[in-house]
Order: sequence, then C-alpha cells, then structure tokens
Amino acid sequence: MGSAERELLSTGLRYALGLRLVVVAMASLVSLLLEPAPRPMLAAGVVLALNAWNAWYAYQRLRGGGVVLTIADVTVVSAVCLTQLWTATPDTAAAASWVFVTAAITVVAYPWQIGAVAITVATVLIMAAYLAGGAIAAPDNWAATVPVQLWMLMEAALSFALYRFVRRGARIADRLVARNEQLRMQAAVAAARRDDEREYLAALHDTASATLLMVGAGVVTKPEPWLSDQAARDLEVIRGREDIPAGQVDLLAMLREVSDRTPLTVRWQAPSPVTVPAVVGIALSRGTREALTNVVRHAAVDDAEVRVRRDGDTVTVEVADQGCGFDAASVPGNRFGVARSLVERMSRIGGTAEVRSEPGHGTTVRLESPVVVKESGGGDADIIAKRFLRGLRWALVAMNLVILYGLDLPKLLTSTDAYTTVVPQYLALGVGTAISLWAGFSTWRGSTRIPGRWPLVVLVFAVSILATQTVLPERRLGIAHWSEGDIAWSLALLLLDERAVVFIGVIVTQYALTFVHVATGGTSAVTVAGAVNATVVVLAYQMAVGMIATVLRGIAVSAARIAREEEELRTSEVVADQLHNDRKERYAVVADTTAPLLAGLASGELDPGDAAVRRRCSLDAAKLRRLFAEGASDPLLHELRGYIELAERNGVSVRFAERGNRPTVPSEARRALTEPAVTMLATATRMARVTVVGTGKSVTVSVVSDSPPEAVPATEFTGITSSTVVSGSQLWVEVTWMRGE
Repeated sequence: MGSAERELLSTGLRYALGLRLVVVAMASLVSLLLEPAPRPMLAAGVVLALNAWNAWYAYQRLRGGGVVLTIADVTVVSAVCLTQLWTATPDTAAAASWVFVTAAITVVAYPWQIGAVAITVATVLIMAAYLAGGAIAAPDNWAATVPVQLWMLMEAALSFALYRFVRRGARIADRLVARNEQLRMQAAVAAARRDDEREYLAALHDTASATLLMVGAGVVTKPEPWLSDQAARDLEVIRGREDIPAGQVDLLAMLREVSDRTPLTVRWQAPSPVTVPAVVGIALSRGTREALTNVVRHAAVDDAEVRVRRDGDTVTVEVADQGCGFDAASVPGNRFGVARSLVERMSRIGGTAEVRSEPGHGTTVRLESPVVVKESGGGDADIIAKRFLRGLRWALVAMNLVILYGLDLPKLLTSTDAYTTVVPQYLALGVGTAISLWAGFSTWRGSTRIPGRWPLVVLVFAVSILATQTVLPERRLGIAHWSEGDIAWSLALLLLDERAVVFIGVIVTQYALTFVHVATGGTSAVTVAGAVNATVVVLAYQMAVGMIATVLRGIAVSAARIAREEEELRTSEVVADQLHNDRKERYAVVADTTAPLLAGLASGELDPGDAAVRRRCSLDAAKLRRLFAEGASDPLLHELRGYIELAERNGVSVRFAERGNRPTVPSEARRALTEPAVTMLATATRMARVTVVGTGKSVTVSVVSDSPPEAVPATEFTGITSSTVVSGSQLWVEVTWMRGE
C-alpha cells in the first residue's frame, strides 16, 4: 500500500467519524428542542446515550477497534431505530426523523471503517431495524417508511462507490509515483556516481596528486611534520575513510585546519564564527586547499592571505598571494585544477569559482557559495492531487446520475399531481443529467476543471428556483420536491476543485434560496424539525464531499512528502551501495603505487629529498593524470598534455605533434597505450618528443626522450603492439593500438 492510499484511509476514517458525530448530534438535539417526542425524558436519555456512544466509538475505532466494536455499533444503532415509538414524533416517523438521520449517516460513514461484506450486513440490519421501529410507531402507516429506506440504501451504495473511486485514484497515484520514483532513483544513482567520481578526482587532484607533485618537483627537500600529516590525510582520502562532517560546521575551523597543513604563513581576514552546512564547508575547504597548494608550488612566496566574509545567504572565501602570478587568459579551459577541481566542485553546490592573476602581480582565487544548498523538488503532490480529484469526480458523476434516475425520477413520476406544470421538473432533471455527462467527458479528456462551470452554476440556480415555483406550496420540502436538495449535487460536481469556502457558500446559498422561497409560500409538507433533519442528512453528505475534496489536496501534499522521504531512504541505500562498490574499484587503481608512497611519506620511511623518491612521486603523479582525463572530450590528448605539462614543469623541453583521424580508444586500452609515454615524460631529464598518429582504425603514440631504457615498462594488452629502439642517449618507444573488427 502506497503513501497516498495510506494517507487517504487514515484521513478518511477521521473525517467519516467526525461527520457522524456532528450530524447525529445536530439532528438529534434540534429535534429534541423543536419537536417534543412522545416520551421526552426517554428520548432525551436515548439522545444523550447515543451521542456518548458515538464519541466512545470514534475513539475506539481510531485505536483500531475490530469486529466486536462493529457488532456493538450496529446493535446500538439498530436499538435506537427500534425506539421510534417513544423518540420520534408521528409525522416524522415516516419521513426524515433524527432517527433516520442517525441510521443514514451511520451507513454512509461505514465504507471508511469496515469492509464491503460487513457494510452490506450492517446496512441490511439497520434498515430492518428502522422498518421495524417505523412499524411499531405507526402500525397503520409503516409502508410510508419504505421510500425513505430506499434513500438510505442509495446513500450506502453511493458512499461505498465514492470510497472505491477515490481509493482507486489513490492506488493509481501511488503507481505513478512509484514509477516516477524508479526513474528518479536511476537518475539519482547515475548523478551520484558522476558527482562522486568528480569529487573523488577533485579530492585526488587536491590531495595525493598535489602532495606527490610537490615532492617530485623538489618543493620539499627534507622530511617535514606538515608533509607527514598531509600525506596521512591524503591516504585516508584515497581510501575513502576521510571523516566527513554532517549538519552545520564552523567554516573558519575547517579553513584553518587546511592552512595548517601547508608551510605557508597565512594572514586572515574573517569574522568569527562562520557557520555553514557541511557540504558547503567541505567544498570551500577543499577549494582553499587547492589554492594554497598552488601558492606553494607556483607563486615563489611563503605567505598568503585568506579572506572570508558572509553577505546574507552567500559566503565568500578568497585566497590571495603576492607571488609571480601568471597569464590567466592563457590557461586552457580543460586544465583540471581550474575547470574541474575548482569550478565543477563549486557548481555542484550552486556556487562559483574564479581565478584572477597577472604576471608579477600575484593571484587571487575567489570561491563563492550559497549558504543553503537547494534541493530539487518533485511533482508527486500534483500527481496524487489530480488522481484524487479524478477519482472523486468520477464518483460524483455516477452518484448524480444514480440519484437523478434511481431516486428523483421515480418521485417525479409518482407525484405529477404535486406540480402546477411538470415541464420545469423535467428541465431540472435534464440540466442535472447534462452537467453530469459534461463533467464525465471533461474528466475523461483529462481536464482539471469543468469548462464553463460558472455559467452552469447560474443555470442550476435558475432551474432550482423554477422547479420550486411549480411545486404546490403544501407539497414543498416533501417527497415531490425532489430538487430541493438533490439539485445541489450538480453544484457539488461543478465546484469540486474549488476552495471549501466557495464550495460550501454556493451550496448553502442554493438551500437558503429554496427555504426562503418555501417560506414565502406560507406552508410546506413537513415540520421545521422534519425540514432540518431532511436538510441535514443530504447537506451534510454534500458538505462531506466538499470537505473530502479539500482534505484530499492536503493529503496529496502529505502523501507526497511521505513518499519522497521513503524514496530518499531507499535511494540513499541504493546510492550508498553503488558508491561503496565504485570507491573500492577506484582505490584498486591507486592501491599498488600511490598508497604505498603516501604511507611512506606519512611514516617518515621515505625521504622527500631522496632523488629516487622524487622520481617515484613524479611518476605516480603523472599516472594519476590519466584518471583526471576520463571526463574530457578527448581523453587521450588531454592525458598526454597533462603529462607534457608536468615534464615541462620539471625543466624538460617537450615537442608535441598530432595528426590523422583517430578512432576512440577504450579507457583500459588507452591506459596501456600511454603507459610508456607517462614513464618517459616523468623520467626525461632534458628533452622529449611526443607524436600521436591516427589512421582511422589505429592509434600510435611515439615518444623519443633521454629517459633510461630500464624505466620503460613492458606493454601487454590485447590489440596493442610496441617497439623500442635505443640510439646513444636517446630512447624511442612506439606503441600502437588497433581497433578490432
């Protein structure tokens, strides 16, 4: 059972019990005051006992009362029906007495409480008790209660139909929401995998890659405590064991912890404290670490300034140095550090990243983020609300037609002598029929509102007044005056999606106009109490439908919220499992080389001043570049250019050429294809030449450098061939990948 159906049944039960409490109390107390019963004291006792029972019954039903409670309730209501001899006046015993109102509203409310079989049995028993009570109260006129019983039976059937239609709408809504949930879950898993991959690569770039590059480039020449701490933290990042905070965090504390991991002297301009969501704090702290690491590696200064400010719902972090600077316009947009480590990381939380620099004038990195990270919403509430309304409208279409032709038409045909002219009666019947058919057609077409409803409301008022005018004054509000309350079902159908105040206001206005019309005639077919009871039992049902429509909109929001919470829980479990598997696979890529290097630097076993250690770090940092190339439009060239950039930073003169039409190389083959190039560029001392040639079916990577021959790894991969030539101090390696047919 889905959230929409659960919420519907829970709320429907409460409103059904509340409707019964209010209607029975109003009808019984009004009758007790306006129409003294044959045995007033006994009637008062029955009325008070019944209302007390209704309250206790509602309490127990909400607590989950079962079969015994239902049997007891049917017994109590049936017993009340048998008391008509003492509790109902003779003229109302055969018409709309408060006892009838009690019996009718009880069976109307049952569909939200008990099953179809129990409803059928309960309705039959209560109807039989009412007939028996009527026969005891008026032995010579007991048959007069039969038409009233037909209305009770009709109400029970219509109420059950309404319940089934609305519940069916809830089930359809749940199925639609579940289908959308599955699509959203698939999209969420895919997006989470992409985001986690990008965040991992960004973290890898900012942590392990940056640390190894500093060591490989000779920035750190001896063991340093801060380097050991940084390597240890980097190791935790690539293992996926980093302590990720949750909730609200102190941004300044996170930034100061980052700055303490560098050899820089950092000046601060910041308020205290600055509290932000953890996701914002993580993004800003990691971006700040990348900026400070770049100062250490490139700025040729040993100090920097960090400025933090918060303006309303936006927090900004700036990292500035007075170092050598660079031409920001000349930096390729595909450079990982700028495009993906900073820009993509900030964009994922709705923020921005900007780097401003000029040669000789230092560099400023500006990170800006909203304090509140927006989450995407869903349209589940709209889906559920539309399905609820659709089900309710179909129920009312059916109800209106059944009432018009199963109850009102027989009244009209058997009461032709009660009208001055019968034409307006058939006109009112035809208008009600046309409105039902038009509403059904509009619903079938998917309309949320019935077109032309307000002109139709005016038409209903007009035919109601005309139909009342043609009923003889002494027959008004009686059986012949079928349009008195039943014409309002057409209004309910037209205004089902309106606000409750509009819905109730229009229907009450129609009743009021009818009563004023009857009052001006000076007489009617029933007493005041009878009129009140007859009106209450029908009007309360119509008001209940209006309230159901209003409540359903609230249920839709609540059900959508519950569905989304359940969905988020299920999705988070699926995402967590998938990300766990992804992280294990990613760690396997760096476990053999990167992890041991970081562990050695963290423990002090490896000396960053040792030339062999620096070469290992430089080579491994170069190999990490292949991971950063995965999201590029041309991963092969992106990867090679990254290696070339690292070699040039180490003072190697590199020439690069690319020609031909290259097919797309699978990632595993690409790694094998570039493995020799990675090693040669990382171990070259003065020069290197890289050439990439495509033939449409193959790709060849050729590298000439002054690297030592023993440093080049052997290439073993299906579809890849290689050759090595040593000529004096130069090494020439050519690797070719051929696309399989």
